[in-house]
Parts: sequence; structure tokens; C-alpha cells
Amino acid sequence: MVLVGLVPVYAVVLAYAVFVQGSALLGLFPGLVVAGAYFLWRLLAALEAIADGVHRLADQRDRD
Repeated sequence: MVLVGLVPVYAVVLAYAVFVQGSALLGLFPGLVVAGAYFLWRLLAALEAIADGVHRLADQRDRD
């Protein structure tokens, strides 16, 4: 749900960068930073889920 709130803010930043500053790269940089942070967070969440599953499998084998 945070992304829903970030989209209008990013649209304003991008419009300001393009129309006032005249530089599209100035507007693209914050978007790339946010997208990179999001994908890194999702990667870490996936790795945590994999580690949790492996831990549960090891616990189950120990009990058997």
C-alpha cells in the first residue's frame, strides 16, 4: 500500500524535474533508488522464506 502513496509523489517529482529543471535524469534517479530498494527488500524476504523452510525441514528430520 505504500507504493500507492508513492506514485503521485513520484509523478510530481518527475514532472518538476522535466518541466522546471529540464532534466529527465534528475527525475529518474529517485525512482530508480526506490525501485532498487523495493526489489532488494523483496529479495531479502524471499531468502528469509527459503531459510525458514529449510529450517523447518531440518527440524522435522531431527524429530523423525
